[in-house]
Amino acid sequence: MSLFIPHVLITPGDIAGVGPEVALKAIASRDFNCKFTLVGPEWIWKQIAEKFSVSINSDFLYVPSLSYIHKQKINYGGVSESFGSIAMECLRQAAKVCIDENNTAIVTAPLTKAGIHSDGYNYQGHTDFLAEISNAKKHAMMLSTGDLKVILVTHHQSILSVPTSLSLGNITDKIELAHECGKKLDIKNPKIAVCALNPHAGENCAFGDEEKKIISPAIEFLRNKNINVTGPYPSDTLFYRALNGEFDFVIAMYHDQGLIPVKLIGFENGVNTTLGLPFVRTSPDHGSAYDIAGKGIANPASMISAIEMAIKLSSGYSSK
Repeated sequence: MSLFIPHVLITPGDIAGVGPEVALKAIASRDFNCKFTLVGPEWIWKQIAEKFSVSINSDFLYVPSLSYIHKQKINYGGVSESFGSIAMECLRQAAKVCIDENNTAIVTAPLTKAGIHSDGYNYQGHTDFLAEISNAKKHAMMLSTGDLKVILVTHHQSILSVPTSLSLGNITDKIELAHECGKKLDIKNPKIAVCALNPHAGENCAFGDEEKKIISPAIEFLRNKNINVTGPYPSDTLFYRALNGEFDFVIAMYHDQGLIPVKLIGFENGVNTTLGLPFVRTSPDHGSAYDIAGKGIANPASMISAIEMAIKLSSGYSSK
C-alpha cells in the first residue's frame, strides 16, 4: 500500500500583510507530511524569503493572468490594486488545480476586503469566491482550535438581520456538513450540538420563538436521518461542554456567538476551514495584520495549524 502524500498549495493572500511571512515561517518550522507549492509570481516569495531570512524548498505555480504585474518592491501595511489582483488570481489558479487533481488542498494566507474590492473583485473574501467558482451546492465556515470545532449558520451580517436569515434549510445544511467533516476526520459517529439563538434557549418562547419554530425542527429532521445531533442548547454553557469532550462539533447561529469562544481559547492557533467545497481549503484564523506587516514578528502558529488541518482533511477526501 503506497503512502498518501497530499499536495498543499499555499496562496499568498494580501502580500502587503503578514500572510506570506507566516506561510514561509510555517513551512520552514517542521517537516510536514505533504508536498508544498507556492502559488503566484516567484519574485514575491523570493523577496519575502530574503527579507525574513527564510529558506524556500518548495515548487512554484505560475499564474498566467498575472504576467502583466512586473517585479516591484512590496510596500507593507497598505491597500494596493495590484496586490488585490495577485491575491484573487492566485486563488483562482489554485482552485483550478484542486478541481483537476484529487490529492490537492489550498491553504490561503489572509487577504483584505478593501484590497480585493479596490481591483474590482466584488466578494467578501475567500469563501464565497471559492464556492462560486467550484459550483459548491452548499458551504460553511468552520472555525476550530484544538478539539473545538464551530460551524456558523450565518456570519458576516448584522445581529439585527440574523433571526430573519435563519431557515430550516441553512441550519440543516450546516449540520450535514459537520457530519461529513467528522467522517473525513475519521470520527465514527460525530456528536453535533446546536446553539440556541436566544438566552436560555428561548425559555419556552419567553425570550423568542426561533428555537421552537426553526432550530428544533431542523434538528429533529436530521435526527430522523440518523445524524447524531442534539439541541438547541443555551450557548453560555454549550461551549464549555464541547471543550470538555461532550461534542465534536458546535453549530452556532451567528458570527460572534461562535468566534468568541474559539478566539478566547486558541487565539494564536485557530483555523478557518471552508466545508462543502470539492477540495480542501483551510486558512489561519487571523487577518492581514497591516500594523505588524514587514516587521518580522508575525506568529506562524495559526498557519501551522491550518496546514495540519489541510493534511488531515486531505487524507479523508482521498479515502472517499
